[in-house]
Amino acid sequence: MLGDGKYFKASEFACHSGAPYPEEWADRWALIRDLCDAIRGLWGGPLIVVSGYRTPDYNADLIMMDAGKGSHQVASSSQHIEGLAADLRTRNGPQDVPQLLRVVLTAYEDGKLPTLGGVGDYEQSNWLHVDCHRAPDGHLRRWRGT
Repeated sequence: MLGDGKYFKASEFACHSGAPYPEEWADRWALIRDLCDAIRGLWGGPLIVVSGYRTPDYNADLIMMDAGKGSHQVASSSQHIEGLAADLRTRNGPQDVPQLLRVVLTAYEDGKLPTLGGVGDYEQSNWLHVDCHRAPDGHLRRWRGT
């Protein structure tokens, strides 16, 4: 059984297809759970998991939906498929995305989020993507979405 964190439970990271976070990935679960718990503690208020784990099939469906809209917001090599990513949102709306991003980047620069590998802000969509996938050279991967 996957252990709960201080703020987050594995059930919050289940795929929207209904597939649970894979039990055999307990090591990965600990990484993303602890990262999200740390971000939640630094934020000081509730955070909602918009998307956690995704099955490859579910991710492929999202890519097809994106293509139908003429967009490219979902990566084929998404860390969500690996169980190492989360899209987080506050309860207040998109105006909080820049502030949440600042909190995360400041904490990272201060060494408080050592497992953070990538962060993408999606202000229009109202979430912040975080993941534990490190770039080969160790730099923090950064991008902006819509």
